[in-house]
Amino acid sequence: MQRRVLPACLSLALGLLVASRCAPEREETVPDLPVIDLSTGPAFPLEGGHLESASIASGQWTFEQLFDAGEALFHVPFNGLDGVGIARLRDGSTIARFSVAPAGGGMVSSQSCGECHNTPFAAAAGLATTNRVNDPNEDGLPPFNTRSTTSLFGDAVVQLLAQEITEDLHSIRDEAAREAGESAGTPVRKSLSSKGIDYGAIVATADDAGEVAFDVSGVRGVDPDLVVRPIGWKGDVPTVRVPVVGASAGLMGMQAEELLWFPPPDREVDPDADGDGVERELSVGDVTAMTIYTAAQEVPQSLERLAELGLVAAPDEATLAEIRRGRSAFETVGCAACHIPELRLANTVFEEPTLRGNGNYYNQRLAERDPGYDPERPVRFDVLLDSQEPRVETHPDGGAIIRMYGDLRRHNMGQHLADPTGPEFSITASFVPTTVDGEVVVIDPTAFLTPELWGVGNTGPWLHDGRAGTLEEAVLLHGVDDPPVVGDPGRSDAQESRDAFAALSNEERRSLVIFLLSLRTFSPPDVTGAR
Repeated sequence: MQRRVLPACLSLALGLLVASRCAPEREETVPDLPVIDLSTGPAFPLEGGHLESASIASGQWTFEQLFDAGEALFHVPFNGLDGVGIARLRDGSTIARFSVAPAGGGMVSSQSCGECHNTPFAAAAGLATTNRVNDPNEDGLPPFNTRSTTSLFGDAVVQLLAQEITEDLHSIRDEAAREAGESAGTPVRKSLSSKGIDYGAIVATADDAGEVAFDVSGVRGVDPDLVVRPIGWKGDVPTVRVPVVGASAGLMGMQAEELLWFPPPDREVDPDADGDGVERELSVGDVTAMTIYTAAQEVPQSLERLAELGLVAAPDEATLAEIRRGRSAFETVGCAACHIPELRLANTVFEEPTLRGNGNYYNQRLAERDPGYDPERPVRFDVLLDSQEPRVETHPDGGAIIRMYGDLRRHNMGQHLADPTGPEFSITASFVPTTVDGEVVVIDPTAFLTPELWGVGNTGPWLHDGRAGTLEEAVLLHGVDDPPVVGDPGRSDAQESRDAFAALSNEERRSLVIFLLSLRTFSPPDVTGAR
């Protein structure tokens, strides 16, 4: 029989066909590509819409849920449908949505809180590009005051300390009034001190009718109402909540309803005061959630403690020895007199809103308007147990050890660091200027709150306007080479410490800076490694 030979190409084709029928079928893989959503809408991140203060006060939201909601609101980049930016000024004139806004503006150029508070970790400080200006003269003309972005880490702790100190100072004032009332016409002088911090003295005198008048000329570093305001470079803000409202409006144009409900006396209530077509941009409940998120951030720590907690590698013995030498030099030159290394906090439970501090740490006008903003039914969390880690340390006698390196009082920092504008005013938790005996309380251009140094090691540039590019420069700017004489109002309270630092050897100055660099702002990575 004659055999038929298939062409080679046909044999190969048949072979491949048979092989393909015998081989197992392979699934085709489709690349996991992102889906582009072409719809448009507000960026507001909460599925249920705005948070309502009534639901928070009734306990429908846990601390953890409010923290998560506040985190989402803090970091989302709002868009025009949310009302971000401004479209008109106070006088009714129009302006581009993101623009330098005169007449009390500053720079409306952010779409989220986290856009500025982003370095070295989320909700911490910011680089020089996040510096902002304010216009206390409200005329749109220079000079302006420049402000560096502060870290929010530990803000709940400083408010808690301020509340306790305020209660102490008020108790001293009340005791002076009581004693003065027992001996009409005889002045009663009382030193004002709390947690080892000196706030000067107050004098009470009662007339024949028993009316007590106070001489507050001897009060130092705090407003005459003896309310400690621990927030802001000038120490002009009492609560964590106030800058949430103020920065949202002033830097993002996201106007909280609690701000618009109480316009200045010469204006009527306008639910769309910035003219962008959006009303109720942030609700009272939204602000509460953002306040809780802000307040519950980590607390800065020393490098040694971070190592003890297993969060970073332990420094070697040579580094530890240099940190110790620097800490000793820090105390020797007098820095620790204002940057107090350790304070004790008695009550570690943060409340929003709160009646503590004798009622000076909640918005009383808002409480009258909104029943859900109720200091009798606050959101609570314990900074020892519930804040983000790392947290403050437990004190062996109760409460917490606060290693913040500050004293929660203002000091005269000299003419060379003074704000270029005139005095600024202090404000209350109700977002109105502080008044005492009918007079608005003003803060001198040379006066600044002692900044807490915890976390200073990685939050530069430094000082209130970011003018210091290194920590050594920041220390030297606490005074000048040829200072005014003692007693001159242009002389810095820190001149002597600054001069003592300048007189150290290069090696000693280096050790002191190494110590400052060891005071870290730190946030551990989450389980995804995203932070």
